[in-house]
Amino acid sequence: MLSPQALLRGLVQRALPGAINPDTPNIDVAFRLASYGELYNQPLVRKAHNLADEGSYYTTNNAQTGIASAYNTAFTATAPFLLVYNGNTAGQRVYLDYLALVAIAAGACTTTAGYIAGALVVDTGNRYSSGGTNLTANIVNPNYAATTTTPAGVSVYAGAITATAASAARTIVGVRNLRPNVSTTVINVVGDMNLINFGSVEGATGTIVIANANIMPQAFPPVVVPPQSSALFYLTYPVMSAPSAATFAPELGFWVR
Repeated sequence: MLSPQALLRGLVQRALPGAINPDTPNIDVAFRLASYGELYNQPLVRKAHNLADEGSYYTTNNAQTGIASAYNTAFTATAPFLLVYNGNTAGQRVYLDYLALVAIAAGACTTTAGYIAGALVVDTGNRYSSGGTNLTANIVNPNYAATTTTPAGVSVYAGAITATAASAARTIVGVRNLRPNVSTTVINVVGDMNLINFGSVEGATGTIVIANANIMPQAFPPVVVPPQSSALFYLTYPVMSAPSAATFAPELGFWVR
C-alpha cells in the first residue's frame, strides 16, 4: 500500500509563487501547501467558521462597558485607541478580522463641527507603553470545543493608550471619516456602532442620518501582524474644539495561524 506521501506531495509556499502556464497537461506542478501542510484552494465557505472550527479564531471585548479614547484633534503616533501586539514565539501571525465600536456615551465639543476619524498603522516591536484597558484576559475562543482557549503571546489594549515612538511604521490607513458630527456641540449618538471590516469584500456605509444612532460599516484593508510586531488603530477628532466624553465599547475579532 502506498503511503500518503507517495500519493500527494507539495511545496510549502506562504508567499505567492510565480505563475505557471495554465491548461498545459505536459507541465508537472507541485501542490502549493501552507505552513501547516494544508493545500491552498478556493474555499467553499465565505465566512470564518472553518477558522473557528480548527480553533484558530478569537474575539475580545469589554462587555457592556465603554472605554474613553484620547481626544486628540490631530493624529498622534503615541496615542492609539486600540493596540494589538503579536508576541508569539512560534512564528504565528495575527490576522485582524473586524473591530466593532459601540458608543456608550456621546461625545461633546465646542463651537466647531468636525468628524470622528480613524487611522491604522503597523510597526515592528511591542509599541504598548502604558494606559488604556488591558483586554488580553478577555480573549476567548468561540469554539467551545477548542483546546486552545487563548492565543499565546497576543496582547490587546484599548482606550487612552500611551504607545512608544514609531520605529519602522507603515501607515495602512491614513484617515477615514468614521462619523460626521451631529452638531457643532455634539460628536456622536449613544448607540452608534462603527464596524471596521478588515479585508472586506463588502462596501462601506451609505448616507448617515446625523441625529440618529447609526450602524456604520467601513471596509479597511487586510491587516497581518507578524510575530514581534504591533497594529495600532487611532481615533482622532479633527476640526473640533475641546472634544471630550465619548466612550466606546470595543470588540475585536481575529485569527492566529
